[in-house]
Amino acid sequence: MNGIKLDYFVWMMNKIFDDKDLLNSYSVLTQELNYIPFEWTLIMDENRQKDAQDLRYLFGEENGYSEQQICQDLDIVPPSLFEVIVALINRVQDNILFDLNQKLTNQEIFIDILNSLKLNDFKDIDTFVFSSEEKQMEFFNAIYNLYSHNYSYNGEGGLFTVTYPKNDMRDTEIWYQFMWYLDEKLGGKYL
Repeated sequence: MNGIKLDYFVWMMNKIFDDKDLLNSYSVLTQELNYIPFEWTLIMDENRQKDAQDLRYLFGEENGYSEQQICQDLDIVPPSLFEVIVALINRVQDNILFDLNQKLTNQEIFIDILNSLKLNDFKDIDTFVFSSEEKQMEFFNAIYNLYSHNYSYNGEGGLFTVTYPKNDMRDTEIWYQFMWYLDEKLGGKYL
């Protein structure tokens, strides 16, 4: 990864992590998530892909890259899972949490997503994340379970885990999963 792609990845990392030590400790995992193309199976989850594509142009606008550069250098591949997560968190921060005058950090939400996916122990400093076949299989199984909706009714193993889901999280589009997660996180007072 170099040039604009590296700049974009670093920009996304800085959007998520306030704590630079935590940023460094998840750098390998986030790179791997950035190599995994986002796949959607529920029709409305296509919107998450569009959010990630829009994130690319926001990056360009904020960093002096033209639309043509974004189109030529970033839009040549489909959005990654990491891009979709960053775009989703960014959208919720800008459009919902800001309006509610609530503060959940992007980092806090991202760590909760890693916990839900059961990837929270993939820190660079604790393990050489992908140094063993066992760790590689654990990672790819987590991604497979996410994409095949092979996770718990309450979302555990997916992007968002909630204590009291309004419906089966496996049959719920990502946006509503996130809203239910936020509702619980904010004490059920806002959504």
